[in-house]
Amino acid sequence: MDTAECRQTPELSRSLMAGFLLGLLLIPGFLSAQGLTVNAIVAPINVLSFSDVDFVNSATPQWLFSVDINAGGRSIMAAMTVDLRVALATGEVFNPALHFVTRAFPVNGARTITNLDIGKGKTIRDSLNQPDQAAKRKLEDIALPSGQLPAGTYTFAVKVEEVPPNGPPGIAVFSIVLTNPSSVELLFPVDGDRMVSPLPLFQWVFDGARSAISVFEQLPGQTSLEESAQGVPQISRETATTSLQYPAAGVRPLQPGKTYVWFVEGHVRAPGGRDMLLKSPLRSFTVNPGPSAVSSLLDELERSLDQKYKGLFDQIREEGLQIQGGARVNGAPFSPAELGGLLKYLRTHSDAIQSVGLE
Repeated sequence: MDTAECRQTPELSRSLMAGFLLGLLLIPGFLSAQGLTVNAIVAPINVLSFSDVDFVNSATPQWLFSVDINAGGRSIMAAMTVDLRVALATGEVFNPALHFVTRAFPVNGARTITNLDIGKGKTIRDSLNQPDQAAKRKLEDIALPSGQLPAGTYTFAVKVEEVPPNGPPGIAVFSIVLTNPSSVELLFPVDGDRMVSPLPLFQWVFDGARSAISVFEQLPGQTSLEESAQGVPQISRETATTSLQYPAAGVRPLQPGKTYVWFVEGHVRAPGGRDMLLKSPLRSFTVNPGPSAVSSLLDELERSLDQKYKGLFDQIREEGLQIQGGARVNGAPFSPAELGGLLKYLRTHSDAIQSVGLE
């Protein structure tokens, strides 16, 4: 009987080896042993103190971030490295402004660690803590008068690796952007304005993420703005922008000839989930007693346009012209609410208007 000889080519050997490795990767738990998964959650804040960033040594640290570590169901020892990059609004960059490494700690399948767990006498102790001395002096000098760190972007790079090393580390990068809002400035309506539309576009300046506007009617007998602002507001709205178009429906309308008081409160997110409120001064305005909301909005349109159209608006006043039916932009009808949105745009883009005419 003839004996058949089986020979294995190099290509076949590589194919069998690849299949063998693929089979190992499909075994439960084998893939997770190749590395760690790290995810981070960062606090939504606008301000920080120097001790907040130096949380390793702080006696009263506040929550800044949480790091979720997933070891794929394995029980391991791991260490964490944190680097802080500071890019100030002035253009100065410190990288890294802070570098530290923790001692090894256990991870039983998964574990969540916050900055509150790290430091001397804490659950996770540091084995290496190296702040950049130039960055430390700069930040301390700026933070000294107000207690707040300067505006800028503070980027944390967190790396978690197994001890001893076994596979690639898990890495998470996140940033905290500090705006350090310190005040709220009201822009429009200007204080004491007596020609405001019944549907005004309120505008203000605030560097925070959220603010709330309140508008009150000044009732007969009320002699101060403070007294008026203690009543029931015509409208009270929270917004993520720095403007609000007074609604045409759904709230009490502003009445021609009446005076109103308004203010804005800026919400500043501080560490620890605290909200600090910055309140603007009180301001008042009077709604134009004219017959048409569109007519009063026309006054605001004049303020927003270039001076080259002054003669046209002077003609409107001299001839006592009134708008009949409404306004049109590029030939299409435009409602007062839509005109308010256009005014908001024109305040910063007045050159977008090519011509204004009467019909």
